[in-house]
Amino acid sequence: MSVRPAAQHAWEDTFRSDEAGRSLPPRHHRLLMLEVAAAPTAEDARELEAALAALEAAYGHGGEGLLMCLGWGPGWFSRYTAMRSPVAGPVPMARWENPVLEDYDACLHLASDREETVEEALRLLFGPGPLDQRGRLHLAEVRTGFVGEGLPAERRPKAAIPGDAPLLMGFHSGLKKNQATEEEVSVLDGPFAGGTTMHVSYIVLDTDSWYERGEDERAALMYSPRVTAKEAHALVEDAESDRTELPAVAVGHGRVGHAQATGRARLAGRPRINRRDFATLDHGVPGTHFVSLQRTMEDFQATRAMMNAADAPAHHGEIGVRRNNGINAFMDVRSRATFAVPPRAARAYPGLDAPRSA
Repeated sequence: MSVRPAAQHAWEDTFRSDEAGRSLPPRHHRLLMLEVAAAPTAEDARELEAALAALEAAYGHGGEGLLMCLGWGPGWFSRYTAMRSPVAGPVPMARWENPVLEDYDACLHLASDREETVEEALRLLFGPGPLDQRGRLHLAEVRTGFVGEGLPAERRPKAAIPGDAPLLMGFHSGLKKNQATEEEVSVLDGPFAGGTTMHVSYIVLDTDSWYERGEDERAALMYSPRVTAKEAHALVEDAESDRTELPAVAVGHGRVGHAQATGRARLAGRPRINRRDFATLDHGVPGTHFVSLQRTMEDFQATRAMMNAADAPAHHGEIGVRRNNGINAFMDVRSRATFAVPPRAARAYPGLDAPRSA
């Protein structure tokens, strides 16, 4: 696909589907965490845009080529522009977590079905050559990962991960009706109209303890105690997971499911976030780089608050804030960061031309 949509986050029209009809996101991902080297100029913006456009022209837009999404953090706006940041900084989202609250100037998400493509794009942007941005942007950190059938088991061959699992915890993610659409997460007005907001967190997963549980118990914790493993693997369009019946299910089963709890954040039956997460083995441990797109950060915060299911322990003594409470006991959030994603035409150093108040 050579035509690039106005929205940077408009990826899904390029996704393939599996035999059951589930969307298949690109298999290989990189998150480039960036710091601005010095106050940029209009010429710097033209050079960055030219470099990004050159990559898009070289590879094509889509999983077979390259997908990109560049977001800018609150610190970028406060340090280098007169524009008020469209997003606030990150905050802890559960009483048991103590994440690093990051303040990167920008985050560039690269994705492709070919791992060599994301690696080459990285080298072209931050290595010798005509597209090199190192004089303008400092590459502070590179986060790596993957999603797709067989990749988790291939990357962790000694673990108990099912051979066909697309993610480290063994189940499908991002079912069509379990996701907000790209249109639903798009900003409606203001200078970032047509863009979105992006929350990026790094989560370490205790997959060893997870796979000590039986498959039906894992399905119960991931979806709902009323959902069996066989039913979970057959899900294609949505994962409703008894989201309107959490109190009764908690009373009857002594546990609640992750999708069940999270689903309570829906508005008029529609999810509020669009997930772009992928598995990782960064730092030598299993984890997830959880990338979430939403119209406002309030949508993410509401969804995460429901996921915590802080009310569930009141319904059964065997349920704690983490114990028997979805996947809360198997995840440790190490960092959080927030970004505003402009439309494609404004993605290079947005706000440089914003008028300064007198």
